[in-house]
Amino acid sequence: MTILTIGFACYDQFYFTTSYPKENSKSFAYDFFESGGGPCANAAYLLGLWGEDIYHLGHLHDDIYGNKIVSEFKQIGVKTDQIIFSDEMITPLAAITVNKENGSRTIITRKLNTPPLITTTEKIKLNQFIQYLQENKRDLVILIDGHEPELSEYVIKQLPNVKVVMDAGSLRESNLYLAKYTDYLVASENFALAYANIDEFTNKKSLELALKKLTSIARGSAFITLGEKGCAYIEDKKVKVIPSFICQSIDTTGAGDIFHGAFAYGVSYGWNIEKIISFASLTAAISIERKGVRKAMPNLSEVNKTQRRFERNLTEYFK
Repeated sequence: MTILTIGFACYDQFYFTTSYPKENSKSFAYDFFESGGGPCANAAYLLGLWGEDIYHLGHLHDDIYGNKIVSEFKQIGVKTDQIIFSDEMITPLAAITVNKENGSRTIITRKLNTPPLITTTEKIKLNQFIQYLQENKRDLVILIDGHEPELSEYVIKQLPNVKVVMDAGSLRESNLYLAKYTDYLVASENFALAYANIDEFTNKKSLELALKKLTSIARGSAFITLGEKGCAYIEDKKVKVIPSFICQSIDTTGAGDIFHGAFAYGVSYGWNIEKIISFASLTAAISIERKGVRKAMPNLSEVNKTQRRFERNLTEYFK
């Protein structure tokens, strides 16, 4: 199976603190490390770790951080030949503060609001790559995060029969535009609340309203990730919530990225949707009990072996 991720790659610096920093004060980190990051980039790294046939496509600048990102990809087996290096691009950087008290994270990112437009030369190279996929990769799945709207649309329009998963993390115009190409629109709780103009999900009726609105803009099905409350979707005209797994939260950074990578993995192997969500939730739960993102990613055999250690969160949040 082959998975192509199209989207955001950045370089992350993690600072672990004993409490949330106060404004206009000095804080000290008891631990620090750095690595590549970004929604689709983290998903690609996970799938490389699992030995999948994985390609990443997006924009970077040819600088120290851009080259570090590519180097990490290559070390784990992610194919990087289609990454576009542009002088008009700024390699995104993220400073991440992780609060020891509850595992929450605060992220400050420096990036361009919109990546550079694709040049004619770059389109010629893309066309060759797309032709190669058409001729050699019949079981292709594409995962997008909305950060590369032009690039995503350009590729997807030429691969109309490919299954597309979207990591819809925040409500952006690019995500709404790309939703029409999406077979699995996997929206965060914040995205779904904002799009449906709802303050809070308190019952299945509010979830149903949001899911129907999201489904109306996708070409396939919609899903809402609800953190510890699980993942919701509509099946047989009824709202179904797959419970999450109970875990000790050490660092929630990248849990969503890991969920979406594992979700795309399940789609690529043709699993039923309940198995896909459960598998993705378990993978994310394991990572939350560790520091960082890429260092926290479990290998595939570990996910398959540790299911018995985790209990389901059977709290009934929605009636």
